[in-house]
Amino acid sequence: MLIKKHNILTREEISKIEKETEEIYGISRLILMENAGRTLAEIVQNNAEKRGYKKICIVAGKGNNGGDGFVAARYLFNKKINVNVVCLAPSEEFSGLSFTNYQILCRMGIDNYTFKDIIDIKNLLEDTDVIIDAVFGTGVKGDITELPAEAISLINESKRFVLSADIPSGLDANTGNVHGKCVKSDITVSFGFAKQGFYINSGPAHCGEIIVSDIGFPLFFYKGDNEK
Repeated sequence: MLIKKHNILTREEISKIEKETEEIYGISRLILMENAGRTLAEIVQNNAEKRGYKKICIVAGKGNNGGDGFVAARYLFNKKINVNVVCLAPSEEFSGLSFTNYQILCRMGIDNYTFKDIIDIKNLLEDTDVIIDAVFGTGVKGDITELPAEAISLINESKRFVLSADIPSGLDANTGNVHGKCVKSDITVSFGFAKQGFYINSGPAHCGEIIVSDIGFPLFFYKGDNEK
């Protein structure tokens, strides 16, 4: 989708659209997450095949961004692609939507690992071709510390091909500033709308190529195409 200037939004604007999409049109956030994960998987698969990459590792946080990654893992698995998932938090800390998709992941027997040791994560990232960054979404606040910060550093140091789900983890969606640590992506797959922070301050240095994907928001929210 070609995103016009009207459709470069702040996190608050996107949050409002998500709320209205669910409350007015009956399209649940679970459906939006399903669509986001599916389109992410398609873009990852296309780029991996184009470059001859075989192994994919998804690094997932405990919030809904991690849930997008879990959905993507399922679609990649169904395509018989070698995929595994690194969880940076135990399942009891996952958001509700994320936990729902984590349960599906486990029932399908998709390889996933919960690590507290950064060395184990490093070893797994060294044995992959592509990393999907699904650690933090647009709601990140304050400086990133502890295991997530170390994981982001490992992603950046890995020299692997990196795709970020919705936004590079650690980038502020509004200001383009970095919350202490930030993933440097080769491709950012932004769900529904581009984020204001992509284009200012540190945004351009971390986003790489920006692909805005349709995940099912009603057309009426795309100003400049069909004003609501």
